[in-house]
Amino acid sequence: MKIKLKEKNLEMTVNSYGAYIEKFSKNNKPIFFPKLILKIKGDLKTRGGMHPCLPNFGKSDIKNLDQHGFGRNSFWYVENRGENFIDLKLDGKGEYENSLYKIRYQLEDSSLFLYLEIINKSKKDLEIAPGFHPYFYIDKNSKIKGLDLENIRLEDTYFLKGKKAYLKSKYFNISIENENFKEFAVWTDFNGDYLCLEPCYNGPSFSKEINNPYILKSCKTFKENIKISIED
Repeated sequence: MKIKLKEKNLEMTVNSYGAYIEKFSKNNKPIFFPKLILKIKGDLKTRGGMHPCLPNFGKSDIKNLDQHGFGRNSFWYVENRGENFIDLKLDGKGEYENSLYKIRYQLEDSSLFLYLEIINKSKKDLEIAPGFHPYFYIDKNSKIKGLDLENIRLEDTYFLKGKKAYLKSKYFNISIENENFKEFAVWTDFNGDYLCLEPCYNGPSFSKEINNPYILKSCKTFKENIKISIED
């Protein structure tokens, strides 16, 4: 199901499959590179928009989970919606079947607010390391504050520590503020006019190299609030 949200000069299209933001614009100018399918090295790849990475961001060596988890490949239930917001929820799968995921996307005051809750309903602790994966629409003049993008191998992903990040995109000055997430993944494969600045808990926490996920205790809830501000 595709749902359109609007608030003043902001517009967004959300697909309940994957809790996927497919389009996001201000004054009809794209903030996110729109979601589409590209043929890359002979394979069809989804690029653009923004999807959640749940329960893990990146690859998973420590659990039997796909890259970026099952959240982006699942049908979410639309719990509530209004003109400028939508509430989505998803039951966990496999080892995570006794967990619950809730997302609210809300447009307000030239900003996108992301509200995430992960609820552990099981009797055992769960390892999580969530994130979000936005593709920002850029051009050759785009830059991230504090980074020399020309000297970074972006296709290998660069992890920027901190709870705030600033991006000059093609049309806008964008700031991202996290509450509990600790890093941003900076990535592109140079197959389109996009640069990903991805808020995440602790980078690739499910990899063998890091192996430092958040331990969500039994019957407890993990919360994250993110604000993406858009200025002309």
